[in-house]
Amino acid sequence: MTGNVYAFEDALDAVDIVGNDFARTYREHLPLIMLANSKQVFDVIDRALHTTEKRRMIGVAAPREAYKRGEIANVGLLKSEHNVADGRTNSGLCMASDAALQTDMDINPVQQWIIRSPMTTERPD
Repeated sequence: MTGNVYAFEDALDAVDIVGNDFARTYREHLPLIMLANSKQVFDVIDRALHTTEKRRMIGVAAPREAYKRGEIANVGLLKSEHNVADGRTNSGLCMASDAALQTDMDINPVQQWIIRSPMTTERPD
């Protein structure tokens, strides 16, 4: 789980930077949708699951707080074989990445969603 938490936290940081730049440039906020292929990472976003390892506690706290503050609009759970990012982290052919590159679309199915209601997606100014 530790590697998945680090990857989710790193992706959140990177997307937050790009999202803030976009919002300042175009004066428009894009809702952030995060996808995970780890059920454990998915579950800690909106549930009170805890870990005893200090570094992992910090890593889990960042996405959880971002979700509570409305910085993450929705979170989806993917099966590993539908994870487009696996092509960047694992050797060998990644069918999900290959399909997304060929069609310019990510049409991989999401197993489960944590969906925030539209009223709570506004970011505080």
